[in-house]
Amino acid sequence: MTLTTQMISDFVRAANTVQALTLAERKRLLERGMTTSGALRGLLLKTGKPAPSDEPTGRVIEDIAQHIEEMSDETVAKALLALASQIRTLRILNQERA
Repeated sequence: MTLTTQMISDFVRAANTVQALTLAERKRLLERGMTTSGALRGLLLKTGKPAPSDEPTGRVIEDIAQHIEEMSDETVAKALLALASQIRTLRILNQERA
């Protein structure tokens, strides 16, 4: 299993058990996902492949991370699943030939 695949699995697992996560763990996972998504998007651009831009989702997830103490379990779980999906898509696009 690749590191990216493991991360996707971690996000799905965390979304399913979000109530057991501390606020710090939730925030760290969201920030980690945003960093990974940005890096994968940057790699696509660097290799000359078209990179999908999902700025609105990125801004929402960033806002959720910044105000994590105000967010419901369901909101955090949905954000984690959105990141897992986004990272999966970017990983697939990075594996395709230009």
